[in-house]
Parts: sequence; C-alpha cells; structure tokens
Amino acid sequence: MKNGRNHFFAWLRHRPLQLNILLAFTALLVTTVVVIVSYTYRQNSATVLQISDDLIHQVTDTVIEKTINYLTPAVLMAQSSARIPGMADLSLVENPALERYGMALLALYPQLDAFFIGNERGDFIFIKRFADGGIGTQEIDRSLATPLRTWTYRDTAGHVTEVETTDDFTYDPRRRPWYEGAKKTGRAYWTDIYIFFTDQTPGITAAYPIHDDRENLVGVIGIDVTLNELSFFLETLRAGDNGVAFITNEQGQIVAYPRIDLARADGEGFRPVHISELRDRSVAAAYEAYITHSRSRFTMTSGGQRYIVSFTSIAAEIGRNWSIGVVVPEDDFVGDIKRTNQISLLISLIILFLSIVVAIFISRAISRPIVELARETRKIANLDLDNQLKISSPISEVQLLDESISAMKTGLQAFKRYVPADLVRQLIRTGEEARLGGDQRELTILFTDIANFTSRSEGMDAEGLMLQLSHYMGELATIIMSQQGTVDKYMGDGLMAFWGAPTENPDHAFYACHAVLSCRDRIAELNEQWGEQGRLQLPTRFGIHTGQTLVGNIGSTERMNYTVLGDSVNLASRLEAVNNIYGTTIIVSQATYHKVADRFYFRPLDTVMVKGIRQGVLLYELMGEPNMTPQTKIVLCRDFTAGYAAYTARDWSKASALFEDLAARYPSDTATLIYLTRCRAFQQSPPGPEWRPAVNLTPKPVDVSHGSFS
Repeated sequence: MKNGRNHFFAWLRHRPLQLNILLAFTALLVTTVVVIVSYTYRQNSATVLQISDDLIHQVTDTVIEKTINYLTPAVLMAQSSARIPGMADLSLVENPALERYGMALLALYPQLDAFFIGNERGDFIFIKRFADGGIGTQEIDRSLATPLRTWTYRDTAGHVTEVETTDDFTYDPRRRPWYEGAKKTGRAYWTDIYIFFTDQTPGITAAYPIHDDRENLVGVIGIDVTLNELSFFLETLRAGDNGVAFITNEQGQIVAYPRIDLARADGEGFRPVHISELRDRSVAAAYEAYITHSRSRFTMTSGGQRYIVSFTSIAAEIGRNWSIGVVVPEDDFVGDIKRTNQISLLISLIILFLSIVVAIFISRAISRPIVELARETRKIANLDLDNQLKISSPISEVQLLDESISAMKTGLQAFKRYVPADLVRQLIRTGEEARLGGDQRELTILFTDIANFTSRSEGMDAEGLMLQLSHYMGELATIIMSQQGTVDKYMGDGLMAFWGAPTENPDHAFYACHAVLSCRDRIAELNEQWGEQGRLQLPTRFGIHTGQTLVGNIGSTERMNYTVLGDSVNLASRLEAVNNIYGTTIIVSQATYHKVADRFYFRPLDTVMVKGIRQGVLLYELMGEPNMTPQTKIVLCRDFTAGYAAYTARDWSKASALFEDLAARYPSDTATLIYLTRCRAFQQSPPGPEWRPAVNLTPKPVDVSHGSFS
C-alpha cells in the first residue's frame, strides 16, 4: 500500500505531457471564461458608465452655459450703467429719463426683474416689472425735511394707473446687502439668493458701485434677476430616465430645481428652500455626501438603490459659490447589462464544457512538437542561437510558440548591438530588428535647457557642478522614463526625449505633458534645496511638439543609435528657446495642445514664424493639471485667453483693457506685458488690413512686443 502511494505521488510529480497539457488547457479555459465574463461585464459597465459620465458632463456644461448666459446681462448692464458719463450726478427722483432707461433695460432682458439705484444720501429709485406686464416705479427722496416714498404704477401700455405717496417707511438702500456688498468690494457684486418682497419669487441681485471723478462712492446700481426660469430650463434636461439636475449655493439653498416651488413660508415671510427639505431623499443624501467628503464625482447608495452623483462648482464663472448637481440612478445605465451578464454566464458554462472536450484532442496534437520546443529552449539557455528550429503544427498556439522562440533569438542577437541596455530591452519587447533605417510615426518630442547656464556656472567648481548636473539629469530622466518616455540624448545642460517609440503609445502627448509638469515641480523642489545650500539653481525651460517624425537607427552595423529626425525635432528644439522671449517655462505647439487641450490648463501664447518652418505656429503655455493648479494660474489662463482673443480680433481697446487688468494683478508676467505694449502701440497706430497676429522669429529674434505684419 505504501509503495502504491509513493508511486502515485511520483506519477503526480512527473505527469505525462499530454495530461499536463490537458490540465493546463482546462485551467486556462476556466480562467478565460471567468475572466472574459467578468471583464465583459466590467467593460460594458465601464463603457455605459463612461457614456453616462459624458451625458452628465453634457448636462452640466449645458446648465453652466445657460446659467452664465442668464445671469451675465444683469452684471454687464449694472456695470455699463454705472459707467455712463454723468451717472454720478443724476438725480434719483423725478427723473423721467432715468425711469425710461430702467424700463428699457427690463424690456430688453426678460430675466431682469427690477432695475434700481441708491445713493449715499439714501435716495432711491426702483423700477419693477410685475407678472401682468405692468411697471411700478418707487422713488425715495431724503432731500426733503420729511423723507417721502412714492410708488407710480403703469399698465402694459405705459399709462400711469395709480400713484401712492407716504412718509411711513423704513427702507434704506444703504443698509441692503446689495448696496453694502458693492460698496465694500468696489466692483461687481452678486448677493446671495433671497425671496423678492414684491412678488415672493426667488432671485439674486447684481450690483455695481458708482464713483465720481475723484473715485468717491456716490451710489450703487442694482439689478434683480429671478431664478424661476432656470428651474423651468432644468425640467427640459434629460439625465437618464429618472435623473435630476439642480443648482445649489454654498449654504445648501436651492437656486434652481425642476418642478418645485423654491419659496417656502417661514413665519410672516418666505425663504429659499434648503436641499435637506426636498422630498427626493437621494438628492439630499448626495449633497450631504458631497459636503462631508468633498468629492465632486462618486457613487452612493440611498434607499437600497445606487446612484451616480456629480457636483460641479461654477464659482469662477459667476462670482458666487454655486454648484451644479446631477443625481442619476445607476440602473438607468447598467440595469440591462446585469440581465445580459446572467445570460452570458450560462452560455459561457456551456462553451467551457465543449472546450474541455476539444482540449482533450488538441493536447494529443500538441505533445510531440512541445517536446521539440523544450529542447530548443535548452539551447537558448546555453546561448546557442545559431540554429533555427522549424516546426510545422496544425495547432496555432504551438506554431506561435515556435515563432516566439525564433523572435527571442533574434532579439538576443540584436541585444549586443544596442546601447543603452534599457532601450534595447524595450526594442526586444516590441520585436524590432536591429537594423539601420526607420519609419515615420507621430511622436511627442521634448527639449529642455537650463536658462543662462553658461553665465550662471562661470567660476564654479567643475567637479561639484558636474555632480550637481548629473543629479539634475538623473531626476529628469527618471520622471520621463516613469511616464513611458524615451531619453534620446544629453546635450550639455539640455536633454532630448520623445514619447511614442519604440513602444507605441497612442496617448503620448498626455504622458509627455504630465511628465514635463512633474519635471517642473521636481526641479522647483531641487532649486529650493540647492538655494538653501548656497548651490547653483538650475531654472529649466521646456519645449514640446507633436508631429510626424522619422524614428529609427542611425550609425553603423557595429554601433547604432536609436533616435529621431525631422522638422518636428527642430521645431521642438526651437520652442524651448522661445521661452526666453515670453518669460515662460513650458511651451507646447498647437499640435500638442489639440491632443490634450481638455486635460490640462493652457493659455495661447503667440503665433510665431520659426526658422525652418514655413507656416506660423500657434504656441501655448502649459500651466498645470486639473486639481493641481493654483487658482491664480487658472484665472490667468482664462483672462489671458480672453485678452488674446480680443487681440487677434483687432479689438485693441478691449484687449488693452484686459491686459492692463492682468498686468496689475500679475505684474511679473512677461507675456502680459508684451501684449499690453503691442495693444497700446496698435491703438496709437493701427496696422493695415494685411496684418496677421504672427511674430517673425527668423532669421534673428525681433522685438516681439510689437509683432510682425507678415
């Protein structure tokens, strides 16, 4: 009995090849079925959820656009009205022209509910549109010994129907939030949401201060905007079958919500509805999770059902900390997939059984050629790479294994010809043969350079400088390779790298930009350390371009260099140098920008004519990544882009005003100062119709503050 057990265990340790193959096939098939079913479900779910995410993005973007378009006229009209010449000297009472002006604004913009002005003496004019189309004008005159308030009511035709005058009132515009907010900030100001007293509807007020010629505050212009229209708009949006989109402020009050009354009775008055008071508990739970965990996109369970939740802040667009929320049941998107997955599992089990039967027959055909392949692998282990084994098998997997072994030999033979070794390992994995020549691919290319390195390093200890520079280059190379980049060569104090070869990477532009931002941040850390140690700091400039590039091997059959050539390489090199003109750190070409425009923060920099490039190249400065970029840079990107758009449209006055404001806020931004100088020059001497916004940098740098008329 004991001998029988020993024999059985020995047989288990040295099973026949056919049984081994059968067991392997069975295990592989079981694993494959499980993986395929799981993967299919996950991928289908992920695809549908991605579609849902895109839908939520579209809904959010639509709401943002609608909200901005809805609110912007109020603040623009308040601002433009405050800047009308002579506005500071106007009387607010018994002024028909001012009353007609307010009525015209209300007629022009249906969302505007009221136009009013208060001054430092407490005088007040208030022009209000009522639900029936009539207009009411309230005037408060505090120049009298006994202040009076007069209401004048007009019908839809503009005829006065009633006039009420009283000295019994307590209203003082100077004590209202809209007046105090504009007075304190000295600029456009939005109030919090509140219920308008005259018609009990929710709304907000846009206010702007009025200053006299000495910049003294004279009064404040206010414009009321009702919010019911935003709620009506949200009713038309479709977020899944049962989803809902809404807008809320930082206090959790509902700004807009489909199919509910946003004014709630509270004692003797009305107040806005809080999100916790909604009957839809999933929305209240989503908002609580958003506030508690500070996550903008997540899934949650409420009432036994899973929901997809998205919150997007629009504070930057409207100046108030509002958020757009979208809450959609997950089953709106993946319910059908769950049912399909159950059917797929049953079908997969049937296929699994049939596959095991087929595997029994296949294993017999595989066993003999497998033995020959095993012998061949022993030769490879001994580096016997000269003989080529050719096996003919009806089994494609066996044939593939034979081809793989041949490819392995080719790769090992090529290994000796490639330097450095890590690059050779990449080439072996891709199966490329070590031969001279190359092919055209779309790559992203990077050049770096240390600003003023020669002058900065004069007089320094050569050995210490070399060690520091080696450390610096090592840090850059480590980051680049970790982001799937290939370091081509080191050029003095500069470095050249590229993405997309030898391993193909369809997202090479993203990895390049991400790597460069990481390099920028790491260099900043190193420079801070070196500065504290009294060592040389190494401020670095980067140039990135994406384009068709010749990539391959140059050199001789004994020593080859895997590198890139072509106009794209030249352009990337020149972009790095252009940083010196605009005071920037990272410049990317338009080709790179279009690849990743929605995944990073950029600002348009200029259109330049670079030596060796026939057409103008639109350049962008890469500023940072979402959730990792300071708000000041985000604002700079936004406002600079607006100024650049005005500049290219030849609107010199608007562009000059925008860049003057930017220069005041960002006095060290060289690009802003350049454009400010250009705009002022063009205001004084406008260019002719042949002018194009392109700066000629060939054959030698020119004064880019004035641009080129090429």
